[in-house]
Amino acid sequence: MEFKSIIAGPFEVNTYIVWDDKSEMKEGFIIDPAGEKIYIEDIIKENNVKPLFILNTHCHIDHVILDNYFKNRFNIPLYAHKEEKLLLARLKEQSQFLGLPSFNEKITIDRYIKEDEIINAGSIRIKAVFTPGHSPGSMSFLVDEAYLFSGDTLFKESIGRTDLLGGDAKKIIESIKNRIFLLNDNVIVLPGHGGQTTIGYEKTHNWYSG
Repeated sequence: MEFKSIIAGPFEVNTYIVWDDKSEMKEGFIIDPAGEKIYIEDIIKENNVKPLFILNTHCHIDHVILDNYFKNRFNIPLYAHKEEKLLLARLKEQSQFLGLPSFNEKITIDRYIKEDEIINAGSIRIKAVFTPGHSPGSMSFLVDEAYLFSGDTLFKESIGRTDLLGGDAKKIIESIKNRIFLLNDNVIVLPGHGGQTTIGYEKTHNWYSG
């Protein structure tokens, strides 16, 4: 597996482009496409990646703003948890709350991802880990048992906020303790904002791990 990340938009979202570097087809996917579409496309082109789908860890507006662009650009589906329909139905409200330009697009989930579902992209194995709390249908994606794309659930030495639409402080703590912290300590965590960390480090250093 190979991946590259781009920090984009006013909230500095980490967009990830992930692909199978062992195959000739270079099949891959995009996680949470935020701003700077030119740079995302450059990475895809330079590495000959063939995107198969888009994964949304959750559907707060800063993580979905380029969903439609890349769905149309590569004719690929969008995967997310069914509970995120609530957030997608209120994107205009989200944009106004966060002081962003009014967002009037309609974004549709093409395939609902279920807890513990396995998704493949080339030889890459993706396990969907249901981690609600930051939003009702927040998902983290465990890739090849080695990398966890945690969205806005777990950050380095912190966790996602729960005062936004659909947030639940109790649930996010439960998700971290009962789902994420059960993973191997060596798993590298790649969050939706900020730098990477590991499960083991967060068990020791995260304020919310006690």
